[in-house]
Amino acid sequence: MSIEELKRPKRADEHRIEELKQLFPEIFSDGKLNIELLTKLVNEVDEEIIQSDYGEFFGLQWIGKKEARKLASIPASGTLNKVVGEGVNENNTENVFIEGDNLEILRIIQKSYKERVQTIYIDPPYNTDKDYIYKDSFKEPVEDYLRKTNQADEEGLLTSNPKASGRYHANWLNMMYPRLKLAWSLLKPDGILCVSISDIEEANLRKLLDEIFGEENHINTVSVKSKVNAGASGGGEDKRLKKNMEYIHIYAKNINELGPLVHLYQHENLMDLITEMRETDQSWKYTSVLIDLGERRKIATTTDSEGNAIEIYLRENIKRTTVNQLMKTENLSEEEVYKKYLDRIFSDTNAQSSIRTRVIEAAGNLEPGNMYEVEYVPRSGRMKGQKVTHHYISNSVRRVIWLNDVVEEVDGTLFKKERLSTLWDDIDYNNVGKEGGISYPNGKKPIELIKRCIKINDNEEKNGIILDFFAGSGSTGHAVLDMNREDGGKRKFILVQLPEEAMDSSFEVITELTKQRLINSTEQLNDLDGNNNNIDRGFSVYELAKSNVQKWENDTMDVNRLNENLELFSNSPFTDGAQEIDILIELMLNQGFPLNSLIKKDEIGENVLWVIEHELVPFPLVVCLDEILYQSTESYLLNNFEKTTFICVDDALNDKQKILLSERKNVKTI
Repeated sequence: MSIEELKRPKRADEHRIEELKQLFPEIFSDGKLNIELLTKLVNEVDEEIIQSDYGEFFGLQWIGKKEARKLASIPASGTLNKVVGEGVNENNTENVFIEGDNLEILRIIQKSYKERVQTIYIDPPYNTDKDYIYKDSFKEPVEDYLRKTNQADEEGLLTSNPKASGRYHANWLNMMYPRLKLAWSLLKPDGILCVSISDIEEANLRKLLDEIFGEENHINTVSVKSKVNAGASGGGEDKRLKKNMEYIHIYAKNINELGPLVHLYQHENLMDLITEMRETDQSWKYTSVLIDLGERRKIATTTDSEGNAIEIYLRENIKRTTVNQLMKTENLSEEEVYKKYLDRIFSDTNAQSSIRTRVIEAAGNLEPGNMYEVEYVPRSGRMKGQKVTHHYISNSVRRVIWLNDVVEEVDGTLFKKERLSTLWDDIDYNNVGKEGGISYPNGKKPIELIKRCIKINDNEEKNGIILDFFAGSGSTGHAVLDMNREDGGKRKFILVQLPEEAMDSSFEVITELTKQRLINSTEQLNDLDGNNNNIDRGFSVYELAKSNVQKWENDTMDVNRLNENLELFSNSPFTDGAQEIDILIELMLNQGFPLNSLIKKDEIGENVLWVIEHELVPFPLVVCLDEILYQSTESYLLNNFEKTTFICVDDALNDKQKILLSERKNVKTI
């Protein structure tokens, strides 16, 4: 098959270059991209698609954007080492917590998690005067990270961003751009991104996401009620109204792959619905019920993004009431109302779908008392080939208000509404409210809010990967654990957090607080149900570290440092003190194996073989780190591992072995 020297990727997004080679092989010559030829090829198909005037074009521009693009494409220089003893059930869990600079970590996991993440939820710094933003570097990012975190250097990885700096918005955008760019690659084709943000950067973030994800993939911008009783300012010096809203921008990786979001609001079993409402102290008593649907007539036909027909009907003079009102007027119990009117229970949030804007554009805004009824057959997604019906009542196209039903108000402060309030009891946040409630905002989102974001795109198997690379106190991990408790799901989380100073806490760094919260969450959930269903409630811990491969580390060294390390390098390809497990993790990440891969040790004669497998990778990875590969091991590899990748030390193989092994498998040497 082949034999080659194992190397680092030349760029973090090299898979996109490979995809371009597959689409347009003729534009590459001697490894160089011919942009002029690419332009000609595209123009032959559509002359309108090429932007010829580079001086003026629509988009968000800022100082440093070019450098931010470069940061998204440079390859990782570090690796992830496993931290033993700091997780829970860490050898049998698929949940991961990673300590380190999230930009470098997103680079490291690119190959292993490309198009494998179901949902990304992040709550980045809002760019207030109190927020710190990342100070990214092109040179030796891992060295900078280790020096500035381990030695408590006076210069950290975070920096304040005062408005007086002159590049207030630009600095924030430079931080966000490369991280969002790398995040896009990790999402599955039907994956979504949810980003919490305040009004300070809401508009800029929307334009940035439009550029990276595509404006057509914007699902919605949700308004989140974050404060109560926020009216006009009472003081003459304050000339601005008080704020009571934050926002969540929600984007699809590819909206054509995303199924209808009706599963958020429909329940197949009536009693399950009523039980769920009661257990979570929620009620639909004030939700609309359609009593009279009125007359239906067809008024328009439009199409979705794939050109499929969307039939639009108008129902006029509809009559609505509420569950609560029906209980009074018809003398029915709540259960009896649901049994009689379940198919007509309606919340205005039902009106949100990927085709709503197209319907409004084709048919116009609705008059009071009228309703649109829309029918179409999706060609992709979960409802492929099935007729789907939507009902639209609200005129609002863009904004939806969340949070009234996931928090509760106590003395003018919003608190998370959840029964597991004791999960917070053992953590010193210095702002713990009544009965364990956490005041909001302050960077600690109610887990019900995050769970709602996850449910937007929850797959039928309930086993998706949920990523949060601004993990903070671990709210997203907590939300995933609680969702799995509720429905027996197998969702997995990946959390990434910089070990920055923990403000207003007894913990020295925030990552210690995050781990403690995950531990507390697991203990409380187990106390609640005994984990009788054997749900994965553990997590393993990894930390950003320098490469364990001496050759790769020396790639960035100057001549003097290279000469100093020449003797060490000639004796071993690995760095001094490198642990075997960490070398294996680095190699498996380099070859695209996720962190939850199965690593098995086989002793073949005098050699040790490590076999790495994962359900999403078709063939195993076999690694031997010994200095010599013996004849018996060579025969074992030839007889048992066809079409696999075998990695070993270059000096361990003689010329004959290189020829024989490379004929049957991909051989990569260090």
